Amino acid sequence: MKKIIWLILISSSCVFSRMDDSIDLGEKYRYIQDYPQVIIYYKTPEYQGGGVNIVPPVVLAYDFNDNYIIAKSQVDDPYSKKVKPNQYWVIDKSKNGDTVEPMDSLTFFNRLKELNLDLDFTGKE
Repeated sequence: MKKIIWLILISSSCVFSRMDDSIDLGEKYRYIQDYPQVIIYYKTPEYQGGGVNIVPPVVLAYDFNDNYIIAKSQVDDPYSKKVKPNQYWVIDKSKNGDTVEPMDSLTFFNRLKELNLDLDFTGKE
């Protein structure tokens, strides 16, 4: 009987534990995989589970290197039945969490060319 009670206690404690499954993108940026998916920037010396949204929900795809993060997102509006256009983002990691404005696809791909960035969403959607 003690073994059964012990097993129930151990099993139920696992239900309440929370695992951090965010992905480190470097330079204090993280991709949060839980819904709604976002890219955040945190100001503390170490990641403590929160930060400022840089790319708002819902991130559909992203890629990154040592200097930049690119992302594709779609506005999460549960009250609207209209499909929202995708938004594109180029984040310069050296800007330390500065606000970034979304772009349309044409502006985004032109910006990638300007910066000579070899990043893409292939296989990441």
